Parts: sequence; C-alpha cells; structure tokens
Amino acid sequence: MKILSSLPFNAKILIASALVSFASFAAEEETLPMATDADIAELTAACQQMAAEDQVEDADLPQYLLDCVNDQLTEMGYQTLTELK
Repeated sequence: MKILSSLPFNAKILIASALVSFASFAAEEETLPMATDADIAELTAACQQMAAEDQVEDADLPQYLLDCVNDQLTEMGYQTLTELK
C-alpha cells in the first residue's frame, strides 16, 4: 500500500481504471449505455486539467483527452467514444 500512496493522483486514477476495465471486460459484451453530453463535458474538463498538470504537449493532447475520458467512461459503465466533439 505504501507504493500506491506515493503515486500521483492521476496515476492512481489510471490504475483504478485499468483494474475496473479488466473486471468489467465480460460486461462489454452487453450493450452499455451512453453517457450524457453533460457527463462527457465534465470528464473532458477534468481530463484537460490533468493534461495541464502533466504538461501534455499540444500534439498529444487530443489522444490523451480521448484516452482519459474513455477510461473514466469505462469505469462508470458507459460506452467509450471514438472521438471527442
């Protein structure tokens, strides 16, 4: 547990998302609901803040945001996106 407490917040989120994604792999065979536009906007804003903290390069930002939002959507039990609007 000492290792987890020393990780930055966004690393903990990514680890938790990966674990939840793995655990819910079987559930993906079912049709998952779509998140609301408001949920996606909120997740995108949170991911933009994390990108700023991580100093993500502009060229890498679109893929970073899509991956980040999709990780959160998966964790919440929603369908993932192929692109952000």
